[in-house]
Amino acid sequence: MPDYYSGIASAGVTDAINGRHGDVIFATDYGISVYTANGTWYSVNPRHPGETAYGTLEPLDTMVTAVALDHEGHLWIGYPGGLQIGDGKGYRAIQDLDLLKNRNINCMVRWGDEIWIATGRAGLHRYSEGAWTWYKPLGAEGLACYTVASMAVDAASDTLVIVSELDGVQVVSNGAGAIRFEPVISGGEPVRGIAGVRADPFGGVYLFNRTAVLHYTPGGEVVPVLDVGDLSAFPVAINDLAATPEGMLLVATDSGIYGWYLSDVVVHITSRDGLRSNFVKKLFVDADGRCWFVVPGNVGYIPPITEPATLTLSAVPVEVPDLPATPAPPTPAPDATPEEPAGMLESIRASLAAWVGSVSARVAGA
Repeated sequence: MPDYYSGIASAGVTDAINGRHGDVIFATDYGISVYTANGTWYSVNPRHPGETAYGTLEPLDTMVTAVALDHEGHLWIGYPGGLQIGDGKGYRAIQDLDLLKNRNINCMVRWGDEIWIATGRAGLHRYSEGAWTWYKPLGAEGLACYTVASMAVDAASDTLVIVSELDGVQVVSNGAGAIRFEPVISGGEPVRGIAGVRADPFGGVYLFNRTAVLHYTPGGEVVPVLDVGDLSAFPVAINDLAATPEGMLLVATDSGIYGWYLSDVVVHITSRDGLRSNFVKKLFVDADGRCWFVVPGNVGYIPPITEPATLTLSAVPVEVPDLPATPAPPTPAPDATPEEPAGMLESIRASLAAWVGSVSARVAGA
């Protein structure tokens, strides 16, 4: 029986978003869990409904597949059998096949004033100003896939990027006006074999699969970032990634978390540093700069590098002494000379080594 008030309800995290109250909202296979701005938890599911900061909620299902906040701050919750949409007081269920051509919610994302929803093998749905629009697979708008597995918005170019691992990557530009899905092209060929897409806070999005990471720029270029050989001399597989506000790309693998900065690995966090497992399934960087990680049976976070160097595991609170703050990695100068990056990397590695050492001390004996 999960504890609904001292930790996350389940380590089966399927999605995570920033809330509007300084909180973090997690979709799990055992309902909705919320980490509040004051560091406490609460969870709701069909067996344990209750009040939330977003209204009274009785979830449709134990399994929650996706969450999103609309432009009014109302919470949308996706399930294998439909949607719930909050209004600040309660929630209404959307299970009508006239609105959702498939009730199985794959993923959701807010784009401006709209919510875009990927459902089963039924393509995409858009909710805008109270109206629902269905973009069917292979339809007139050019959607080239049945199943959309991942979506992200590039705020720099006002572009929605959608991923189907089998059918490639497509983009929709400009939220207003006629909708047209266009393929992402690299080297004269459509980009295929991509498993996921994540927003880059500095513009563009990251595209990734088990072996490589690409960057799709606001200008429409596809630039290689890394492959698994850049991370380790030993075989590893990429499971997820997240970009930090300091410009570091954190990569979740089956061999821990790698930090990629200035085209090099500057940190590698493993079970020796406090992770409960080296198999890291998901990452999420919240609005406060914490990097949440999901490993089998556990959810925790790595604090921002600019904060005191501690690692908090939500399921196992541990008392520790205060630790000194560690400075953030410096921002590269626009006109850096060829010698500068190497010196910067050494500085970054030194500060991160102290940070990771403190992380290891933080969870010793946990």
